[in-house]
Amino acid sequence: MNEYIIYCCLFVLGLCLGSFFNVVIYRWSKGLSILNPLFSFCPKCGKTLKWYHNIPLFSYLFLKGKCAYCKAPISIKYPLIELLTTGLFTYSYFYFKPSFGWIVFFGFSFYVLMLIPISFIDLEIKEIPDKLSLGLILAGWVFSLSQFNPLVDFGMSLLSTFSGIGLLFLINEFYYHFTGKEGIGMGDFKLMGAIGAFLGYKSFYTVLVIASVAGILVFLGVNLYYKFKKQTQKMLDLQTEIPFGPFLALGSLFYLFNWLKLTLL
Repeated sequence: MNEYIIYCCLFVLGLCLGSFFNVVIYRWSKGLSILNPLFSFCPKCGKTLKWYHNIPLFSYLFLKGKCAYCKAPISIKYPLIELLTTGLFTYSYFYFKPSFGWIVFFGFSFYVLMLIPISFIDLEIKEIPDKLSLGLILAGWVFSLSQFNPLVDFGMSLLSTFSGIGLLFLINEFYYHFTGKEGIGMGDFKLMGAIGAFLGYKSFYTVLVIASVAGILVFLGVNLYYKFKKQTQKMLDLQTEIPFGPFLALGSLFYLFNWLKLTLL
């Protein structure tokens, strides 16, 4: 099959997956059923949307970012999540398929794509659902057990899962000892376990460094923004609870898409 046709198919499929992730993120964050109602609805007026109101990315552009019924603005995050999903999906194909084949591509693309709803749900409600993180751990074990994971075998995947959980537990215990407060949530422990299941314990140093630096930069950036806007009452402080899951996901993506270079260092 022509490579251009494959990329077009991946782009369209990625947009559809991104649209589905938008549903999962919104409904899970609101405590709603993922499957009931089956069809999407406007969160403002509650009316069920037509199929042509739900075409990923294009409907948003055609409707000019507004609901077709009540004309309420639609958040820009919906098309951005669709673009992020299709971008990561297509890049995973470009990175893994030529060198490792279809199974490795599907294995790692599943991992990459699952990080999207995990990260955005954590941003919304500061919680990572167990069904997603534990499901990702199980998928990592199956992937390594199949012997198609070029990073870890099954034994290393198991060891790295529990090592990742234990590592964040120890970091949290040290933080609690010195501050008297919990610094890392249980959901982050399990997400680190999932990272270990797919990438192995050798990824932990890179993942934690990238996650920590990114978290500090975002913290400073948000405060600079509010200071510039003269909204000092909204500025973050050291007591502010900040979701760590998205930063762990970012660190793991950096490692995954650079592991060939990192293993040579």
